[in-house]
Amino acid sequence: MGRIFSFLRLFRRDLIIMMLALRKRDTPKSVKYLMLAAALYFLSPIDLIPDSIPFLGLVDDAVIVPAAVMGLLNLLPSRVRRESEEEADYLIRHLRLLLIVATLVVVAWIALILFILYKLFS
Repeated sequence: MGRIFSFLRLFRRDLIIMMLALRKRDTPKSVKYLMLAAALYFLSPIDLIPDSIPFLGLVDDAVIVPAAVMGLLNLLPSRVRRESEEEADYLIRHLRLLLIVATLVVVAWIALILFILYKLFS
């Protein structure tokens, strides 16, 4: 799991741009389907080069998925790409704050559920 997170950090901005572009109506359906295929390939246990082969097993994920994302970014209409880049830059600037707020909300919900369970069973 750590391998996945360290890998995703390398091209986080491009991934955020693609995810934001996928939500837009003007993004071509072909780009949406190809991005879905790239995500499924990344998550799939079936690879062109099996992960059991040292080093080479990781190379296909490290090359194919970023290449697919970069190619798909080039297929986006310029207006959609520009808007998505602006939104991605805003999100990245405020990502730490968003993560803190999301963490506090999750902790509050867990505390509320535990409190309710405590009251029900005591």
